[in-house]
Amino acid sequence: MIRSHSSRTCSSASALARAAGAWCWLLAALGPPLAAAPPPSRPLIERPYPIEAAPSFPGGLFHWVDSLAGTSAGKTIPAHREDYLKRFGALSDADKTALEAFVAARAEHMRRSTGSAMLGAFCNAATVAAALEGVRGELSGKSWEGLAGALDHFEPKYRKVWNDGAIPQAFLERARADARLPEIAALLEKIVKFYGVDPLAATPPRLALVPVPAGYGTHAEAIGGVLLLEIRDGEGLAEEASVIVHENAHFLWSLVPPERKTDLADFAAGMNGRAQREFPHLGEAIPTALGQGVADRLFRPSSWSPDDPWYHVPEIDLCAKRIFPIVRYALEAGQQMDRDFLVRTLAAATRSNPAAKQLAISPR
Repeated sequence: MIRSHSSRTCSSASALARAAGAWCWLLAALGPPLAAAPPPSRPLIERPYPIEAAPSFPGGLFHWVDSLAGTSAGKTIPAHREDYLKRFGALSDADKTALEAFVAARAEHMRRSTGSAMLGAFCNAATVAAALEGVRGELSGKSWEGLAGALDHFEPKYRKVWNDGAIPQAFLERARADARLPEIAALLEKIVKFYGVDPLAATPPRLALVPVPAGYGTHAEAIGGVLLLEIRDGEGLAEEASVIVHENAHFLWSLVPPERKTDLADFAAGMNGRAQREFPHLGEAIPTALGQGVADRLFRPSSWSPDDPWYHVPEIDLCAKRIFPIVRYALEAGQQMDRDFLVRTLAAATRSNPAAKQLAISPR
Protein backbone atom coordinates (compact mmCIF):
# COMPACT_ATOMS: atom_id res chain seq x y z
CA MET A 1 0.00 0.00 0.00
CA ILE A 2 1.26 3.48 -0.87
CA ARG A 3 1.29 5.77 2.12
CA SER A 4 1.25 9.55 1.95
CA HIS A 5 3.14 10.41 5.15
CA SER A 6 6.88 10.19 5.60
CA SER A 7 9.81 12.26 6.82
CA ARG A 8 10.84 15.16 4.63
CA THR A 9 14.28 15.55 3.11
CA CYS A 10 15.87 18.90 2.46
CA SER A 11 16.64 18.15 -1.18
CA SER A 12 13.09 17.08 -2.09
CA ALA A 13 11.55 19.96 -0.16
CA SER A 14 13.76 22.40 -2.05
CA ALA A 15 12.78 20.83 -5.35
CA LEU A 16 9.09 21.16 -4.44
CA ALA A 17 9.57 24.81 -3.56
CA ARG A 18 11.32 25.46 -6.89
CA ALA A 19 8.48 23.74 -8.76
CA ALA A 20 5.89 25.82 -6.92
CA GLY A 21 7.82 28.96 -7.78
CA ALA A 22 7.71 28.03 -11.45
CA TRP A 23 3.94 27.58 -11.26
CA CYS A 24 3.57 30.99 -9.58
CA TRP A 25 5.54 32.66 -12.36
CA LEU A 26 3.57 30.90 -15.08
CA LEU A 27 0.17 31.76 -13.63
CA ALA A 28 1.15 35.37 -13.06
CA ALA A 29 2.21 35.61 -16.69
CA LEU A 30 -0.94 34.02 -18.05
CA GLY A 31 -3.27 36.08 -15.89
CA PRO A 32 -6.92 35.78 -14.79
CA PRO A 33 -8.51 34.60 -18.08
CA LEU A 34 -7.23 31.09 -17.35
CA ALA A 35 -9.69 30.62 -14.51
CA ALA A 36 -12.65 31.47 -16.73
CA ALA A 37 -11.75 29.16 -19.61
CA PRO A 38 -14.17 26.20 -19.76
CA PRO A 39 -12.91 22.76 -20.74
CA PRO A 40 -13.70 21.82 -24.35
CA SER A 41 -16.69 19.49 -24.61
CA ARG A 42 -19.89 18.89 -26.52
CA PRO A 43 -23.17 17.29 -25.52
CA LEU A 44 -23.28 13.53 -25.21
CA ILE A 45 -27.06 13.71 -24.75
CA GLU A 46 -29.24 16.54 -26.09
CA ARG A 47 -32.61 15.89 -24.44
CA PRO A 48 -34.36 16.29 -22.09
CA TYR A 49 -31.39 18.50 -21.27
CA PRO A 50 -27.86 18.67 -22.66
CA ILE A 51 -25.26 16.59 -20.81
CA GLU A 52 -21.77 17.56 -21.90
CA ALA A 53 -18.89 15.12 -21.75
CA ALA A 54 -15.14 15.25 -22.27
CA PRO A 55 -11.96 13.66 -20.99
CA SER A 56 -10.55 15.77 -18.15
CA PHE A 57 -6.79 15.82 -17.72
CA PRO A 58 -6.87 18.32 -14.82
CA GLY A 59 -9.57 16.29 -13.07
CA GLY A 60 -7.74 13.05 -13.76
CA LEU A 61 -4.41 14.35 -12.42
CA PHE A 62 -5.99 15.69 -9.24
CA HIS A 63 -8.07 12.54 -8.67
CA TRP A 64 -5.00 10.35 -9.25
CA VAL A 65 -2.81 12.24 -6.78
CA ASP A 66 -5.76 12.41 -4.40
CA SER A 67 -5.95 8.61 -4.57
CA LEU A 68 -2.21 8.15 -4.03
CA ALA A 69 -2.43 10.46 -1.02
CA GLY A 70 -5.39 8.58 0.44
CA THR A 71 -7.47 11.77 0.65
CA SER A 72 -9.89 10.85 -2.13
CA ALA A 73 -13.48 9.88 -1.38
CA GLY A 74 -13.16 7.36 -4.20
CA LYS A 75 -13.55 3.61 -3.85
CA THR A 76 -10.67 2.93 -6.24
CA ILE A 77 -7.75 4.17 -4.16
CA PRO A 78 -6.23 0.63 -4.11
CA ALA A 79 -6.50 0.43 -7.91
CA HIS A 80 -4.55 3.62 -8.51
CA ARG A 81 -1.97 2.79 -5.84
CA GLU A 82 -1.30 -0.70 -7.17
CA ASP A 83 -1.08 0.61 -10.73
CA TYR A 84 1.44 3.20 -9.55
CA LEU A 85 3.61 0.49 -7.99
CA LYS A 86 3.50 -1.58 -11.17
CA ARG A 87 4.41 1.36 -13.38
CA PHE A 88 6.83 3.38 -11.28
CA GLY A 89 7.86 1.32 -8.27
CA ALA A 90 7.87 2.41 -4.63
CA LEU A 91 7.47 6.05 -3.72
CA SER A 92 10.68 8.05 -3.59
CA ASP A 93 11.41 10.59 -0.86
CA ALA A 94 10.49 13.34 -3.32
CA ASP A 95 7.18 11.59 -4.06
CA LYS A 96 6.39 11.35 -0.35
CA THR A 97 7.24 14.99 0.25
CA ALA A 98 5.00 16.05 -2.63
CA LEU A 99 2.15 13.96 -1.25
CA GLU A 100 2.60 15.51 2.19
CA ALA A 101 2.25 18.96 0.65
CA PHE A 102 -0.84 17.82 -1.26
CA VAL A 103 -2.42 16.38 1.91
CA ALA A 104 -1.78 19.61 3.81
CA ALA A 105 -3.38 21.72 1.07
CA ARG A 106 -6.32 19.32 0.79
CA ALA A 107 -6.92 19.45 4.54
CA GLU A 108 -6.80 23.25 4.61
CA HIS A 109 -9.26 23.51 1.73
CA MET A 110 -11.65 21.02 3.34
CA ARG A 111 -11.77 23.17 6.48
CA ARG A 112 -13.03 26.04 4.33
CA SER A 113 -15.26 24.18 1.88
CA THR A 114 -16.88 20.82 1.13
CA GLY A 115 -14.70 17.75 0.74
CA SER A 116 -15.07 17.43 -3.05
CA ALA A 117 -15.08 21.12 -4.00
CA MET A 118 -11.41 21.15 -5.00
CA LEU A 119 -11.86 18.04 -7.16
CA GLY A 120 -14.79 19.79 -8.84
CA ALA A 121 -12.65 22.83 -9.59
CA PHE A 122 -10.10 20.67 -11.40
CA CYS A 123 -12.73 18.63 -13.27
CA ASN A 124 -14.34 21.86 -14.47
CA ALA A 125 -11.14 23.55 -15.66
CA ALA A 126 -9.56 23.49 -19.10
CA THR A 127 -6.01 23.22 -17.74
CA VAL A 128 -4.22 22.41 -14.50
CA ALA A 129 -2.96 25.99 -14.38
CA ALA A 130 -6.50 27.34 -14.68
CA ALA A 131 -7.71 25.06 -11.89
CA LEU A 132 -4.87 26.17 -9.64
CA GLU A 133 -5.67 29.80 -10.32
CA GLY A 134 -9.31 29.08 -9.48
CA VAL A 135 -8.48 27.75 -6.00
CA ARG A 136 -5.69 30.22 -5.23
CA GLY A 137 -7.95 32.47 -3.15
CA GLU A 138 -9.20 29.51 -1.10
CA LEU A 139 -5.77 28.53 0.24
CA SER A 140 -2.96 30.18 2.13
CA GLY A 141 0.08 31.02 0.05
CA LYS A 142 2.08 28.15 1.54
CA SER A 143 -0.65 25.57 0.92
CA TRP A 144 -1.29 26.80 -2.62
CA GLU A 145 2.40 26.56 -3.47
CA GLY A 146 2.51 23.08 -1.94
CA LEU A 147 -0.47 21.98 -4.04
CA ALA A 148 0.99 23.47 -7.22
CA GLY A 149 4.36 21.89 -6.56
CA ALA A 150 2.86 18.48 -5.81
CA LEU A 151 0.83 18.41 -9.02
CA ASP A 152 3.81 19.63 -11.02
CA HIS A 153 5.91 16.85 -9.48
CA PHE A 154 3.48 14.05 -10.39
CA GLU A 155 2.27 15.39 -13.76
CA PRO A 156 4.98 13.71 -15.90
CA LYS A 157 4.11 10.30 -14.46
CA TYR A 158 0.39 10.88 -14.81
CA ARG A 159 0.81 11.78 -18.48
CA LYS A 160 1.96 8.17 -19.00
CA VAL A 161 -1.18 6.93 -17.22
CA TRP A 162 -3.34 9.43 -19.12
CA ASN A 163 -1.94 8.39 -22.53
CA ASP A 164 -3.47 11.39 -24.28
CA GLY A 165 -6.89 10.52 -22.83
CA ALA A 166 -7.12 7.44 -25.03
CA ILE A 167 -9.43 5.43 -22.74
CA PRO A 168 -12.09 8.10 -22.04
CA GLN A 169 -11.91 9.36 -25.64
CA ALA A 170 -12.51 5.87 -27.02
CA PHE A 171 -15.47 5.49 -24.66
CA LEU A 172 -17.00 8.74 -25.91
CA GLU A 173 -16.63 7.67 -29.53
CA ARG A 174 -18.34 4.35 -28.82
CA ALA A 175 -21.09 5.98 -26.75
CA ARG A 176 -21.90 8.64 -29.36
CA ALA A 177 -22.20 5.95 -32.04
CA ASP A 178 -24.31 3.63 -29.87
CA ALA A 179 -27.84 3.14 -31.21
CA ARG A 180 -29.14 2.86 -27.64
CA LEU A 181 -28.07 6.36 -26.60
CA PRO A 182 -31.65 7.68 -27.12
CA GLU A 183 -32.83 5.16 -24.49
CA ILE A 184 -30.82 6.98 -21.82
CA ALA A 185 -32.40 10.23 -22.97
CA ALA A 186 -35.88 8.70 -22.69
CA LEU A 187 -35.12 7.38 -19.21
CA LEU A 188 -33.75 10.73 -18.08
CA GLU A 189 -36.93 12.37 -19.37
CA LYS A 190 -38.90 10.23 -16.93
CA ILE A 191 -36.48 10.99 -14.12
CA VAL A 192 -36.79 14.74 -14.74
CA LYS A 193 -40.55 14.41 -14.32
CA PHE A 194 -40.01 12.32 -11.19
CA TYR A 195 -37.91 15.06 -9.58
CA GLY A 196 -40.23 17.78 -10.89
CA VAL A 197 -37.51 20.21 -11.94
CA ASP A 198 -36.50 22.20 -15.03
CA PRO A 199 -32.90 21.26 -15.91
CA LEU A 200 -32.91 23.69 -18.84
CA ALA A 201 -32.94 26.54 -16.34
CA ALA A 202 -29.54 25.41 -15.00
CA THR A 203 -26.05 25.15 -16.45
CA PRO A 204 -25.80 21.76 -18.19
CA PRO A 205 -23.98 19.09 -16.19
CA ARG A 206 -20.57 18.02 -17.42
CA LEU A 207 -19.22 14.48 -17.39
CA ALA A 208 -15.51 14.65 -16.59
CA LEU A 209 -14.09 11.34 -17.80
CA VAL A 210 -10.88 9.85 -16.40
CA PRO A 211 -9.24 6.41 -16.74
CA VAL A 212 -9.06 3.74 -14.04
CA PRO A 213 -7.11 0.45 -14.20
CA ALA A 214 -9.00 -2.69 -15.15
CA GLY A 215 -9.62 -5.40 -12.59
CA TYR A 216 -11.26 -3.13 -10.02
CA GLY A 217 -14.54 -1.31 -9.65
CA THR A 218 -15.03 2.27 -10.74
CA HIS A 219 -15.75 5.49 -8.89
CA ALA A 220 -18.16 8.24 -9.88
CA GLU A 221 -19.00 11.40 -8.00
CA ALA A 222 -21.31 14.37 -8.49
CA ILE A 223 -19.87 17.72 -7.42
CA GLY A 224 -22.66 20.13 -8.25
CA GLY A 225 -22.96 20.12 -12.02
CA VAL A 226 -19.62 18.34 -12.51
CA LEU A 227 -19.91 14.57 -12.68
CA LEU A 228 -16.63 12.65 -12.38
CA LEU A 229 -16.72 9.23 -14.08
CA GLU A 230 -13.91 6.70 -14.07
CA ILE A 231 -13.74 4.65 -17.27
CA ARG A 232 -12.07 1.26 -17.77
CA ASP A 233 -10.45 0.30 -21.04
CA GLY A 234 -12.96 -1.09 -23.53
CA GLU A 235 -16.11 0.02 -21.71
CA GLY A 236 -19.08 1.26 -23.67
CA LEU A 237 -22.47 2.82 -23.06
CA ALA A 238 -24.01 -0.31 -21.54
CA GLU A 239 -21.36 -0.43 -18.81
CA GLU A 240 -21.67 3.27 -17.97
CA ALA A 241 -25.42 3.81 -18.38
CA SER A 242 -26.14 3.08 -14.72
CA VAL A 243 -23.44 5.50 -13.57
CA ILE A 244 -24.56 8.27 -15.93
CA VAL A 245 -28.12 7.92 -14.65
CA HIS A 246 -27.05 7.67 -11.00
CA GLU A 247 -24.92 10.83 -11.08
CA ASN A 248 -27.52 12.76 -13.08
CA ALA A 249 -30.08 11.83 -10.42
CA HIS A 250 -27.85 13.65 -7.92
CA PHE A 251 -27.68 16.61 -10.28
CA LEU A 252 -31.47 16.73 -10.67
CA TRP A 253 -32.00 16.46 -6.91
CA SER A 254 -29.72 19.50 -6.52
CA LEU A 255 -32.25 21.46 -8.60
CA VAL A 256 -35.19 20.63 -6.31
CA PRO A 257 -36.20 23.87 -4.52
CA PRO A 258 -35.10 24.04 -0.85
CA GLU A 259 -38.69 24.39 0.36
CA ARG A 260 -39.65 21.07 -1.25
CA LYS A 261 -36.64 19.35 0.30
CA THR A 262 -37.53 20.82 3.69
CA ASP A 263 -41.14 19.71 3.34
CA LEU A 264 -40.10 16.11 2.61
CA ALA A 265 -37.63 16.08 5.50
CA ASP A 266 -40.20 17.53 7.91
CA PHE A 267 -42.78 14.99 6.75
CA ALA A 268 -40.33 12.12 7.29
CA ALA A 269 -39.51 13.47 10.75
CA GLY A 270 -43.15 12.97 11.69
CA MET A 271 -43.11 9.27 10.76
CA ASN A 272 -42.16 6.37 13.00
CA GLY A 273 -38.65 5.85 14.30
CA ARG A 274 -37.59 3.28 11.72
CA ALA A 275 -38.74 5.51 8.88
CA GLN A 276 -36.88 8.45 10.37
CA ARG A 277 -33.69 6.40 10.56
CA GLU A 278 -34.08 5.18 6.97
CA PHE A 279 -34.88 8.58 5.45
CA PRO A 280 -31.21 9.79 5.27
CA HIS A 281 -30.34 6.71 3.20
CA LEU A 282 -32.66 7.84 0.41
CA GLY A 283 -30.20 10.48 -0.76
CA GLU A 284 -28.03 7.68 -2.22
CA ALA A 285 -30.57 4.87 -2.35
CA ILE A 286 -32.89 6.59 -4.84
CA PRO A 287 -30.09 7.38 -7.36
CA THR A 288 -28.87 3.79 -6.87
CA ALA A 289 -32.34 2.38 -7.52
CA LEU A 290 -32.54 4.56 -10.64
CA GLY A 291 -29.04 3.82 -11.93
CA GLN A 292 -27.95 0.40 -10.73
CA GLY A 293 -31.57 -0.76 -10.62
CA VAL A 294 -33.62 0.68 -13.49
CA ALA A 295 -30.86 1.69 -15.93
CA ASP A 296 -28.57 -1.29 -15.46
CA ARG A 297 -31.48 -3.71 -15.80
CA LEU A 298 -32.44 -1.96 -19.03
CA PHE A 299 -28.97 -1.92 -20.58
CA ARG A 300 -27.50 -5.17 -19.22
CA PRO A 301 -30.46 -7.50 -18.65
CA SER A 302 -28.44 -10.70 -18.96
CA SER A 303 -25.99 -9.75 -16.20
CA TRP A 304 -28.23 -7.58 -14.01
CA SER A 305 -29.13 -9.13 -10.69
CA PRO A 306 -30.66 -7.91 -7.41
CA ASP A 307 -28.26 -10.27 -5.65
CA ASP A 308 -25.13 -8.45 -6.86
CA PRO A 309 -23.87 -5.40 -4.96
CA TRP A 310 -25.39 -2.17 -6.23
CA TYR A 311 -23.69 0.18 -3.79
CA HIS A 312 -20.57 -0.17 -1.65
CA VAL A 313 -22.31 0.80 1.63
CA PRO A 314 -24.43 -2.17 2.81
CA GLU A 315 -27.21 -0.10 4.38
CA ILE A 316 -27.71 1.92 1.20
CA ASP A 317 -27.39 -1.17 -0.98
CA LEU A 318 -30.19 -2.88 0.96
CA CYS A 319 -32.37 0.23 0.98
CA ALA A 320 -31.96 0.73 -2.79
CA LYS A 321 -32.99 -2.86 -3.48
CA ARG A 322 -36.01 -2.64 -1.20
CA ILE A 323 -37.30 0.57 -2.79
CA PHE A 324 -36.44 -0.39 -6.39
CA PRO A 325 -39.96 -1.64 -7.26
CA ILE A 326 -41.49 1.58 -5.87
CA VAL A 327 -39.06 3.79 -7.78
CA ARG A 328 -39.51 1.81 -11.01
CA TYR A 329 -43.30 2.02 -10.77
CA ALA A 330 -43.15 5.77 -10.08
CA LEU A 331 -41.17 6.32 -13.28
CA GLU A 332 -43.49 4.21 -15.40
CA ALA A 333 -46.59 5.89 -13.92
CA GLY A 334 -45.19 9.39 -14.33
CA GLN A 335 -45.33 10.08 -10.61
CA GLN A 336 -43.37 12.73 -8.77
CA MET A 337 -41.27 12.41 -5.65
CA ASP A 338 -43.76 13.78 -3.11
CA ARG A 339 -45.19 12.86 0.28
CA ASP A 340 -47.19 9.92 -1.09
CA PHE A 341 -44.08 8.54 -2.76
CA LEU A 342 -42.18 8.99 0.50
CA VAL A 343 -44.77 7.00 2.45
CA ARG A 344 -44.59 4.07 0.03
CA THR A 345 -40.81 4.23 -0.25
CA LEU A 346 -40.13 4.31 3.48
CA ALA A 347 -42.65 1.53 4.04
CA ALA A 348 -40.66 -0.62 1.61
CA ALA A 349 -37.32 0.50 3.04
CA THR A 350 -38.28 -0.45 6.59
CA ARG A 351 -39.78 -3.82 5.74
CA SER A 352 -37.86 -6.26 7.93
CA ASN A 353 -37.76 -9.14 5.44
CA PRO A 354 -38.82 -8.04 1.96
CA ALA A 355 -40.12 -10.86 -0.19
CA ALA A 356 -37.67 -11.98 -2.86
CA LYS A 357 -40.38 -11.68 -5.48
CA GLN A 358 -40.25 -7.89 -5.06
CA LEU A 359 -36.92 -7.85 -6.85
CA ALA A 360 -37.28 -10.86 -9.12
CA ILE A 361 -38.53 -8.91 -12.11
CA SER A 362 -37.81 -10.57 -15.43
CA PRO A 363 -35.73 -8.48 -17.85
CA ARG A 364 -37.50 -6.80 -20.71
